[in-house]
Amino acid sequence: MFKILIPARLNSQRLKRKLLEKVDYKTIIQMTWEACLRTDANEVIVVTDSDEIFNLISQLGGNAFKSKKDHSSGTDRIQEYVEELKLSKDELIVNVQGDEPMIETDAINQLGSFMTENQFQYGTLAQNFDDEYHLSDTNKVKVLVNGNNGLDFYREGPNSSHSNCKILHHIGVYAFTAGFLNIFAKMPPTPNEEKLKLEQLRAIDNGFPINVLEVELKTSWGIDTEEDLKKLKDYLKSN
Repeated sequence: MFKILIPARLNSQRLKRKLLEKVDYKTIIQMTWEACLRTDANEVIVVTDSDEIFNLISQLGGNAFKSKKDHSSGTDRIQEYVEELKLSKDELIVNVQGDEPMIETDAINQLGSFMTENQFQYGTLAQNFDDEYHLSDTNKVKVLVNGNNGLDFYREGPNSSHSNCKILHHIGVYAFTAGFLNIFAKMPPTPNEEKLKLEQLRAIDNGFPINVLEVELKTSWGIDTEEDLKKLKDYLKSN
């Protein structure tokens, strides 16, 4: 059993107001929310700083939570919800970014099982890169893995060198227990996190493991750039 929480910040840095961009008559955030409803999650909640997003999801009959505080990351935004609702420390939460309209439900369900069966506290998804161009694209986050252990996350080059490791494309989906999240949120951001804008480095820099489930996604990508948005529009026109 797990809940999905979707942090939905309206004013993103790279593509302004992208969550309210419409593709085929639906906004990006609505498409992401609807995809999450098709998973095995027992509850799906959109956690947002935006009245527009809050009202949109509420009008669609969804469950939305309006942040009362400013947050530097989606995970911190979710922690406010966890604290406000006083969730049990063992409650499993899957964090799906609001800009993942094509996220595959099987991957979310697999991550839920991966976490539950192994009693992990913190985990995420990754997959193989489909070409060398994406491997060099700084918009695509890389993760260095050894088995299920995520050793480093980076955009251009790893912070440290490791032998016998794989480089995978990190998928912006996280899972954590409410108990771990409460610990994580109290740790100050580290220099690595602030430099690269990758919050998962906060855990690694503080000695907490992050467990990586490798999946094979066929039609899933996040909306980070205008190119990603065009790709989504073209895909939906042809399918």
